[in-house]
Amino acid sequence: MCKAFPFIAALVILITATGVYNAFTIRGLLNDESINFIPIIIISEIAFLFTLVNFLQTAFTDPGVLPKEKPPIEENEFHIPLFKTVTINSVTVRLKYCDTCNFYRPPRTSHCSMCNRCIENFDHHCPWINNCVGKRNYKYFFSFLMWLSVHTLLTMAICIYRVAVVKPLWSDIPSLVVAIICFLVVFPIIGLLTFHIALIRMGLTTNEQVTHKFPGSNNPYTHGCWMNFVYMFCKPQPLRYTGYTELCKTKPRLAFKKNTGKGYKLQSDISDYSIQVETPELTNV
Repeated sequence: MCKAFPFIAALVILITATGVYNAFTIRGLLNDESINFIPIIIISEIAFLFTLVNFLQTAFTDPGVLPKEKPPIEENEFHIPLFKTVTINSVTVRLKYCDTCNFYRPPRTSHCSMCNRCIENFDHHCPWINNCVGKRNYKYFFSFLMWLSVHTLLTMAICIYRVAVVKPLWSDIPSLVVAIICFLVVFPIIGLLTFHIALIRMGLTTNEQVTHKFPGSNNPYTHGCWMNFVYMFCKPQPLRYTGYTELCKTKPRLAFKKNTGKGYKLQSDISDYSIQVETPELTNV
């Protein structure tokens, strides 16, 4: 089956259900002069627009792909240790060597088996967007969940009202069908949104939470509950990785810095492999 089928199906359902809602439910409400539904309709349409935009941005934005490096050619590099230990904010973190991409994965980076590539700040692979969710598109993914929840709740409420006031009940089948679809999906969507709100509060990714990487209060990446949200929404969009500069030629490649833009960078002396993690710029918030 085509890997893009879930993405295409989700996009078709979203646009079709909203189109039916606009063509039948909204048109019927506009003919009802007893209640002014225009403000609610405007909010609903704005929510759909933001839902669609963030859905497409999540699907088509590079999530933070780290390009594969060439296999090691020196004889002593064939016996590369599987792990390297680094210290991040006084917490010891292991970096694993990726045999597929041929480098030590930077902090919070995981190799996606579906995409066969390493993703920085890997959260999860989402089949509904046919893409990974990572450092560069997580903000769009969270915004998509937020606006989709608003859009689904408003659409369901308006359709239920429309079906309830129509006599007889079966004279507005399209509104009834849309209401049923919204009822079936609204609770999983809100549940997923709530889960990611909790993850942001703790400063974790889905991958880190599921694998229990930082039990208790040992998470070196959190900036505090409030600042985690500010950092997620207000930080500049990270630039794409276009290439790497090897920082240490006498040792196996530990990590790399981007040619341009901000990101994880090794200190000038990397004898202890201490990594400086980017922090939010308070002056830009």
